[in-house]
Amino acid sequence: MTTDEARSTPHPADPPPSNSLRALFQVPGYRYLCVSSFIWHTTRWGGLFTTSYLLVQLSGSPILNQVVGALIFAPMLAGGFVAGVISDRLDRRKLVRRVQLVLIPIEFAMFGLVQSGRVEIWMTFPFMFALGIGGLVNMTAQRPLIFETVGPRFGGQAMTIESTAQAGSAMFGTLGGGALIDHVGMGAGFAGMGVLLCISAALLWLVPSPRYATPRDPDARVSIAAQAAASIGLARRSRRLLATLGVTVAMNLFMFGYIPLVPLVADEFSTDAVLAGALGAAAGCGQILCGIVLSTRPIHRHGLVFAVGSMVALVGLFCFSTAPLFGLAFLALFVAGMGQGGFGSMQSLLAIESAHDTERGAALGVLSTAIGALPLGMVAIGAGAELLGTRNALMLSSLVGMAAVLTVVLRLRDLLSAAPETALRPSSGA
Repeated sequence: MTTDEARSTPHPADPPPSNSLRALFQVPGYRYLCVSSFIWHTTRWGGLFTTSYLLVQLSGSPILNQVVGALIFAPMLAGGFVAGVISDRLDRRKLVRRVQLVLIPIEFAMFGLVQSGRVEIWMTFPFMFALGIGGLVNMTAQRPLIFETVGPRFGGQAMTIESTAQAGSAMFGTLGGGALIDHVGMGAGFAGMGVLLCISAALLWLVPSPRYATPRDPDARVSIAAQAAASIGLARRSRRLLATLGVTVAMNLFMFGYIPLVPLVADEFSTDAVLAGALGAAAGCGQILCGIVLSTRPIHRHGLVFAVGSMVALVGLFCFSTAPLFGLAFLALFVAGMGQGGFGSMQSLLAIESAHDTERGAALGVLSTAIGALPLGMVAIGAGAELLGTRNALMLSSLVGMAAVLTVVLRLRDLLSAAPETALRPSSGA
């Protein structure tokens, strides 16, 4: 029996309440966790935009922008397996909080370097890698923490809100970073992200132990080889998870590499940092709208929303690459963002529902490794931008991405089936 078949076994389930969103936010600790996660996302996306804008001023090289963009996702490729199994062994609240406390002085150190005029191009590389470690911990520890806090009854909505919060953070991070740079100075962008990270860490202290957490053995030895074998076995048992990973790899290779290039395209229309930030926020606006719609509706075919959203995002990227006017470029990224909303809202949920309760960290670790394909895509798109021009590289990438997503979906049609039921009981002593 495959994992998909096992998890599709019928069992009693609580009917969703009519005011499910209100009930979700009444779950103890969820409000603080949700806001903390939103702020943490904002610091990463704001840091990515601010660093990309800094590099435009220092060098103007597309390949350098892609390299720093790749570095923020490199930890997922290198450490997804390990982070997943560690997340299943440790207290996730403490893990997330400690990582944030390490990142705070790094943010302010970057602020000091920029303010003093001592910043050099190479310094942006370790800075972005550090932010990437935070992104890895968010995927493998904070998202399972959210699911275990609210339980399976609200898990789908919580994951949709988490994805929407990430989209909102991309919008506010780029807009906020652009506004701080334009009105205060380059260093203010980094200082602002540091202050927000302090607030995020403080909110985590208000989150109680997750009610639906599974027992963990903190003394268990972590074998990288064993974890890799278990993760591969998990993907083999679940065709839905395998399809999710395939689409995720395709999207990260051919779609999301456009993000660091937005300032370069914006520079064709205007040199204003605020307008560049607005263009960078367009996708976030679309993703928020999509997330709001999805969070208020019952969804039974998570994979269908995931696949259709991927295609819409790639079509939007194609239109962005050909847009002759700022308004059309904004609209294209807005549409792409709506597609990203469908993709991102279902991504983590598909991985979680494809695994047993003791394998959530492992499943999200595998997913993190698939997301880790993004650095390769960023470097490839950056090299293409150097050789073919920014717009031509984005156009080619979007076309190849559409073909790749269609291939995965047509070969692994289990992705389009109704979501399997999941069961989860509160942990003892909660």
